[in-house]
Amino acid sequence: MKLTAIAMLATIVLVIHSGCDLFQTRDPETPTQSVPSRKPPDTPDIVLENFTAAIQQHNVENYMFCLVDTEASTRTFSFIPSADFQGIFRNWRLEDERRSFQNLGPPVSGVPYVNFSNLQQVNRASSTVEFTMDYFLFYPHLRSDVTKEVKGYMHLYLEIDQQHRWSIYRWEDTKTVTDSTWSFLKAHF
Repeated sequence: MKLTAIAMLATIVLVIHSGCDLFQTRDPETPTQSVPSRKPPDTPDIVLENFTAAIQQHNVENYMFCLVDTEASTRTFSFIPSADFQGIFRNWRLEDERRSFQNLGPPVSGVPYVNFSNLQQVNRASSTVEFTMDYFLFYPHLRSDVTKEVKGYMHLYLEIDQQHRWSIYRWEDTKTVTDSTWSFLKAHF
């Protein structure tokens, strides 16, 4: 009787073990969402890469990470708009920048696209650098009364902060043609 009970117990254990993969490793599941990309801003060029990726992914945190961290720098953020919008941006700060980018909302149809052309690095020093460039931005937002395409000329001032991260501390926007500028888009969101 003892032997029969042991044999039955062994049979049950074998059936349970062979009938399910309880003790087997499984293949990892494929991620359902893409992981937002943000590289450590060790160089000014990486800041521009992160800036572009943040816009294309509508990633507010990565967008803000490209702008100066006032706790790690003596500088404050400033946005100098195109001439049409001087009054609206008089006291523009980082939180205004965050709110404006958030208000664009996630893209509705298509992927945001930003292109920088005629990119030039000017006035390079050990802790600061400036970039000038023409830009084109397409952002598929929900509002039908605001253009989805803007273009102009941009002058970015970057610095390396106390944590050895590069970031944008000053952004100047200039109208180059009769089209709307980035300032126009920010003013409406």
